[in-house]
Amino acid sequence: MTGRFRQRVRFILERWIQRGALNQLLLMLALISVVAFTGGLLAASATTVFGSPGEAIWWAFLRLTDPGYLGDDEGTALRVISTTVTVLGYVLFMGSLIAIMTQWLNQEIRKLESGLTPISIEDHFLILGWTNRTPSIVRELVWSEGRVRRFLKRRGARGLRIVILAEEVTSELRQELKDIVGKKLRQRQVIMRSGSSMRVEHLERVDFARASAIILPGADYAMGGPEATDTRIVKTLMSISRYDGSQLPGRQDPSVVAEIYDVNKLPIVQQAYEGTVNVIAGDSFISRLIVQTVRHRGLSAVYSELLSHEHGNEVYVRRVESFDGRPFASVIDNFPTAVLLGVVRPVKRGFRPILNPTSDFEVGVGDSIVLIANSYENSLPKLKLARASQEPVGLVELRPVETKPLRHILLLGWSHKVGALVSELDGYPSERFVLDVLSLVPAEERRADLAHVEFSPDAVAVNHMEGDYNRQSDLEKLDWDSYDNIVFLGSDWLDSSAETDARSILGYSAVRAVLETHAHRPDILVELIDPSNVQLFKQRPGEVIISPVILSHMLAHAALRQELTSVFGELFGPGGAEIFFRSVNDYDLAGKTLSFREIQRHAHANGEIALGVRIVASGDEEGGVALNPSPAATWTFSGRDEMVVLTRYS
Repeated sequence: MTGRFRQRVRFILERWIQRGALNQLLLMLALISVVAFTGGLLAASATTVFGSPGEAIWWAFLRLTDPGYLGDDEGTALRVISTTVTVLGYVLFMGSLIAIMTQWLNQEIRKLESGLTPISIEDHFLILGWTNRTPSIVRELVWSEGRVRRFLKRRGARGLRIVILAEEVTSELRQELKDIVGKKLRQRQVIMRSGSSMRVEHLERVDFARASAIILPGADYAMGGPEATDTRIVKTLMSISRYDGSQLPGRQDPSVVAEIYDVNKLPIVQQAYEGTVNVIAGDSFISRLIVQTVRHRGLSAVYSELLSHEHGNEVYVRRVESFDGRPFASVIDNFPTAVLLGVVRPVKRGFRPILNPTSDFEVGVGDSIVLIANSYENSLPKLKLARASQEPVGLVELRPVETKPLRHILLLGWSHKVGALVSELDGYPSERFVLDVLSLVPAEERRADLAHVEFSPDAVAVNHMEGDYNRQSDLEKLDWDSYDNIVFLGSDWLDSSAETDARSILGYSAVRAVLETHAHRPDILVELIDPSNVQLFKQRPGEVIISPVILSHMLAHAALRQELTSVFGELFGPGGAEIFFRSVNDYDLAGKTLSFREIQRHAHANGEIALGVRIVASGDEEGGVALNPSPAATWTFSGRDEMVVLTRYS
């Protein structure tokens, strides 16, 4: 019975202590009271110093809380009691109190650091989920000061504030953010909170209903793969839709942008969210860029400039009401420091881009001008600019866009993008592709992944080979002279972007070593996941696409300007208007000295839009791609130089 009683007392004490610091303090207060009461009564009964028991209890309490009184006591009994009470005071009053307060402070600090406190702000950018896209999205928002400022001004807000909802907030995440965003990051701009985007109470923790924009990024290394990521996106959108917007009358709905992997899930996403959601199919878009670069060598330089905030030009969308009803050809002269691509037109719940329009096309009511410029200021129209007298430009018989009827591609690595890549290759009816895939992933598993992809085997023949592209013996078995292109795909079966890029970089070096013994050199394209690794490819043959940076740019800027998603889809997609390199010989410009303005006139007269030039380096002259150069810049073209043009495949 004694053991049972002792166990019961310990259980009650345990339950009491677990209720928090206040209960712990009350328990210590009770123990201190018992010690002071007991010590006082003992002192009153053992000595005649005290006039009453109350005086003795007060004496014991003073000794308990302040050991400085110990030397004032006289008599053996009183000193023994005083010493005992004082020692207990060290343990109970000082030791326990300090321990409880320290533990409470540590718990509160950990709670604040873990991001469990609900925020109370408005018009913030909300990123739901920490993935390998998140730091780059924050970087795009921080570095796009002008576009962000104009977006917030349209909503009647000011000041950039970014809130990130991550599964667990740690110091490592904060440091990664600081390393990637760089010197422009101010700590007060970014708030991190712990929680799951699939739970409404966690969404309320980040005040999602009062956000100006909500971004749902994909994840290359999520548990469960792309299917789990898409499921998270759909479930999160459904959770957001549960909120009744009528609770906040007068507020604009937040701009919602979501990335999914499977383009076939687009109807599901649209049904999951009752409002307007801007959806970017990540796998499909990156596959488009890979295929376009494979078909037109050098395009990665154009993509890297237009789809990142690092340098050069960006795509802008401008609404200018005074252009309504005017011929598009006459609008061009009002933008001397930008290159016009066309217009984007609102239709129902979305937008329809009309790029490289015909010569008789007129800007419609509600149309916005699409252009590329190296800054927002240079994208502004000069409405009173007088049109200079120009000599007529002769028409030439342009050759059709040159495409290889049969292209043999070696794909090194395996990821969830392969299905979208095969579908993209299948989208060019006049071309055939043979795709040899070398990977450590079992061939049967790869065939199962492609079983749900609809494509014509006559248009895209896929051959699976098992092997390691970092192993010399496996590389020597390949028929290198038969390949037109080699593509290193970031493998998602590894644990991190560091491991993926390490394998790709090592494989790139191994393949280059093998090709040194062959006269035929296929074009090489490498997909990187970590942007810090791009420096390793400077001054080395081949092209690089950094897929997370590109997708982060699209997600961030689509949240700021919804029309951009449709523009990017048209500009970098199959069919319609596309970017490619055209030889200056096609325009009979070899040997001539021309300014970029004159080059634009030649292209426009022949139904194309000149975006820039690609000059082959010779002697002391520096070559490379120059987009939207100064209108007065001049070149004397050689037969190997090319123009970067926007044209139409027909």
